[in-house]
Amino acid sequence: MKWKGLLALAAGFALTVATGCGHGSAPAPGAETSAPAAPSAPVSLNKADYPVFPDADAGADPSVPAEQGGKGFTGKGWETNTDFDLIGDPRAVKGGLMREWTIDFPGTLRMAGPEWNTTVNYEIFPMVYETLLGLNPTTLEWIPSLASHWQISHDKLTYRFRLDPNARFSDGTPVTAEDVVASWSFYTDKTLQDLYFYTQFNKLEKPVAESKYIVRIKAKELSWRNFETAAQLLIFPAHILKTLNGAAYLKDYNFKLLPGTGPYIVNESGIQKGKSITITRRKDYWAENYRANIGMNNFDRIQITVVRDENLAFEMFKKGDLDYFEFARAKTWVEDTNTDSFQRGLLLKKKVFNSYPASVATFAFNTRRAPWDDIRARTAMALLLNRQLLIQKLFYNEYIPTNSYYPGTAYENPNNPKNLYNPEQASKLLAEAGWKDRDSQGRLTKNGQPLQVELLYANQQSETYLTTYQEDLRKLGITLNLRLVTFETLVKLLDQRQFDMLAVGWGAGSVFPDPRPEYHSSTADVPNTNNISGFKDKRIDDICDQYDAEPDPHKRALLLQKLDDILTSLHHDILTWYSPADRIAYWNKFGMPKGTLASVGEAVTSPLAPGVEQLWWIDPDRSQKLARAMRDSSAKLDIPPVEDHYWQDYAKAHPLTEVQPKAQ
Repeated sequence: MKWKGLLALAAGFALTVATGCGHGSAPAPGAETSAPAAPSAPVSLNKADYPVFPDADAGADPSVPAEQGGKGFTGKGWETNTDFDLIGDPRAVKGGLMREWTIDFPGTLRMAGPEWNTTVNYEIFPMVYETLLGLNPTTLEWIPSLASHWQISHDKLTYRFRLDPNARFSDGTPVTAEDVVASWSFYTDKTLQDLYFYTQFNKLEKPVAESKYIVRIKAKELSWRNFETAAQLLIFPAHILKTLNGAAYLKDYNFKLLPGTGPYIVNESGIQKGKSITITRRKDYWAENYRANIGMNNFDRIQITVVRDENLAFEMFKKGDLDYFEFARAKTWVEDTNTDSFQRGLLLKKKVFNSYPASVATFAFNTRRAPWDDIRARTAMALLLNRQLLIQKLFYNEYIPTNSYYPGTAYENPNNPKNLYNPEQASKLLAEAGWKDRDSQGRLTKNGQPLQVELLYANQQSETYLTTYQEDLRKLGITLNLRLVTFETLVKLLDQRQFDMLAVGWGAGSVFPDPRPEYHSSTADVPNTNNISGFKDKRIDDICDQYDAEPDPHKRALLLQKLDDILTSLHHDILTWYSPADRIAYWNKFGMPKGTLASVGEAVTSPLAPGVEQLWWIDPDRSQKLARAMRDSSAKLDIPPVEDHYWQDYAKAHPLTEVQPKAQ
């Protein structure tokens, strides 16, 4: 799926996830509607007690023979995975309400097309929709999802998938091979106006339904990524897709979702435009008892509420209106958690270190317009952002300067420019670019025109450091005009390329980077693509081509390091900073699996891995203790260690031998 899920840039950190500051249970912490009940008997932690395919083929069409994927299908000659460990915790219990907040309401809830690429949608779609195969977030191995088995031809060009006959859409319709064909046709419809999906899935020929449960997909040319593209095709119902094309979808489904096969649904009644979105757990989810879902998808409802001020959201959290909070600001994490509720253990804070690819935040230049078509001007602006001082003085040394488009991963080039604060060098570069005269107000000018910059940003808390940057630029004679817009407006102006500079961040949509959509010249001048700043360089194009064709994952890593060197040397972005850990706080009523989050996950559920919404649950015992402690001001609850290094320790003991799915 897409590598970039756009996020609103926040003060004191690279970004604040558009959903992720969790919100509590009504009417108060520990007092739940549909309160979960503790299990009446001991719960097994042995994965063997949870079949991968319970009641296999129980829902199969009796008219489909076993050799065509119907009942009695043996899987001989096919591949599957029945050895994977539990992802969730089987001790989890169902029930309760989880509330989250977002800084702004998304411009659309569509799963494709213009403006869909937001974190809210990235949270919704893995809970509402499913792909042919899933990816184990711990081992990075393929596991069954809508498809129970798969085949890869000897030439690596043809893939066959056997669909699970039990799979059902939320409207009760069985999943068949025709749904796969229709979903491919949907994503490759030009009227959908989504260049990424059009390009990505056109690397595959139109799927062929060999039977009701077997579908064949052939790649047009050899690439290690093609199987991933096929396996991760999001499946929509053919009986609805046949009634609309891409244009009709853009018109009719702006705030309406197609039925999905996942454990949750979003009804139209759950969408309060501009206010909130409620995601509701299905009671008839077809794969509820499959091993991949044991201990997962526990909350009855997840409500995402618009709170346009981060400080207000934190106050709501402390009052008990919110269940958990993801910290975007270092000041809030360091200074504002020294309260009685935290000291007594009613509220807990945790810093989670795992293998999630670091998010990237930048001030992106629009290099399609002057003066940002001049690398000297771009470099000078980077040298005028005093990152080290900001991290030290404003951010409590909670962050690390970003010097890579793949920070903290095997793909980062250690020799990238560090862009240390250097106003003298910046002045020299600007003079070389023609900005050497001054007007009566002391502003730098070129051909009589002052150097003025408009920077768009969507989070008011960012002004903490943006105004510092603004002042440093003013001292050199550069005018920085700060323009606060809604996140919806920022995404729209970005997609339309109507910006000078903007503060933007993106999270990983895959553990396997796909540089082409972000940096290939074919996407530079096309609206609604992830090539934000307009990268257009033959060297980049060549590396993208080599990367797509290279089967060796270690050679691919070297190619990305080479690409990283070129990207950072072009200075299309002012890279800012990132956090080495996820910082969260929560009311002391939750159960959660070891490691708090998934190995390659973050707090918010994403296509990459399940998050708090899918992994956590409301623990009845903890809820009762919390309720008693809230009534007794002298009571204290157990406080676990703040730092959780479980996944770092796990990675040392279980090193991955490959950096790609083993099925490839």
